[in-house]
Amino acid sequence: MAFPVQKSYSTEMSAKKSTPPRNEIEKLTERLREVTYLGTAIAVLQWDQEVTMPKKGADARAHTISLLAGLVHNKFLEVDHDGLLSGLKKKLDGGKLSPAEATVVRETWRSFSRERKLPETFVKEMAKLTSKSQNVWTEAREENNFAKFAPYLEQVVEKKREEAKLIGYADSPYDALLDTYEPGMTTSEIERIFGDLKTFLVPFLARIQKVSNNKLPHVIAKSAHFPIEKQIELSKQVAESMGYDLDAGRIDVSAHPFTTSFHPNDVRITTRYNPKDVLESIFPTMHEGGHALYEQGLPHEHFGTPLADATSLGIHESQSRLWENMVGKSLSFWKHWYPKLQKEFPGVFTAPLADFYASVNIVKPTLIRVEADEVTYNLHIIIRFELEKALIEGTIAVKDLPKLWSERYKEYLGITPKSDKEGVLQDVHWSTGYIGYFPTYTLGNLYSAQFWNTAKKQIPDLPKKIGKGDLKTLREWLRKHIHQHGKSYSAEDLALKITGEKLNPDYFSRYLEEKYTNIYKL
Repeated sequence: MAFPVQKSYSTEMSAKKSTPPRNEIEKLTERLREVTYLGTAIAVLQWDQEVTMPKKGADARAHTISLLAGLVHNKFLEVDHDGLLSGLKKKLDGGKLSPAEATVVRETWRSFSRERKLPETFVKEMAKLTSKSQNVWTEAREENNFAKFAPYLEQVVEKKREEAKLIGYADSPYDALLDTYEPGMTTSEIERIFGDLKTFLVPFLARIQKVSNNKLPHVIAKSAHFPIEKQIELSKQVAESMGYDLDAGRIDVSAHPFTTSFHPNDVRITTRYNPKDVLESIFPTMHEGGHALYEQGLPHEHFGTPLADATSLGIHESQSRLWENMVGKSLSFWKHWYPKLQKEFPGVFTAPLADFYASVNIVKPTLIRVEADEVTYNLHIIIRFELEKALIEGTIAVKDLPKLWSERYKEYLGITPKSDKEGVLQDVHWSTGYIGYFPTYTLGNLYSAQFWNTAKKQIPDLPKKIGKGDLKTLREWLRKHIHQHGKSYSAEDLALKITGEKLNPDYFSRYLEEKYTNIYKL
């Protein structure tokens, strides 16, 4: 996921006689592109597994993905079979590469150094295990049966501990896994950020609950019915208004909405539809649409290289959370879209706009993370981080998860799951081996508030534009300031470049205070 830096390869390289011959970088780029194309075959199979694959195909699919994962692993390690990458690394260390070249070599070397520590047998075993585990999780979730999934999760945890040991770490084994998704971030830094955030969120939530008693209006009648075909069309309209190119993508249905990118010309999202609540499709569509906009803007000429890759998952998540929350749950957005809802579903939305806006932003602890409001959402993430970190460090066992999950929800949110389905089985991440991923959701929230603050300063009439249905002005700002840089900057340095500060969680706290103090008259 990346955009070109200020100059193209050809312009930059011809201008610098001290850089290596173009064919060295072209050779590396060609090899990386082949690895990426092979990797997209796995992505297609995983997309199909979530969207269209028949239930009985799970075992065969696991073997196929395992075989391909081994091939991709070996193909990537072969980029240095003749010392090409090692030679470029020496030139990088000697300061002989241009900025664009340096990004490609630096980030490729970083990934290469990590990947070569993992044996092919480990890579294939992990791919097969997580493919099977994901299907078992789906069945266990449907059956509300954690015991069915637990043996697979135990294997996943053991494999992730093995991965951390192979990669190496200084303090916590969780560091090695976190670094996969958020390069440079450490467990201790996450604990500090999350600790400060929890200190703010818990009393702030208590203030809202004390004042409101959850008396904000619910404007959708329980008897309301929203035909799926109308919701599909509305989701399409919202996504296209954001700038999502449906000629280079599609919107499908899955149990857990996600975004998959095979190429800038093939970026797919999924959502879900509830015939009793149209908002359950609009917000996931905007969330995944935010991810997709990042992917669709990638430059074709750099496809397969770090110049066409996102800085981190925290930055990627900042795009989805910004669109879903800062835009999608704003009064400005609904000034334009609420009349459209009223027209599409006559007689259903009769409340004034102000009441509808308030209802969209009701703060109430719930058990389901993806349905959580902006105030409580990060408490869901903090719980997951604390538990998965403890799993990897070996201080808790898989069998203890349901009990510990319930205890944390009671402590942080004041509610207790009535079943494993609405508790420990609700997220797909552990079944797929994505341990270390959860913190990036909260980092995304924090970055999104910081970027949103800067965007409004640089585009003073942004809320008015959004209120008139103009979402593409914001998309272009994001493309210019975030998407085009690829991995040229670390997440921290990118925030500094855009906002003048490194990650500062205070922007998120102030955003919540300002918005919800006004809504709840605190």
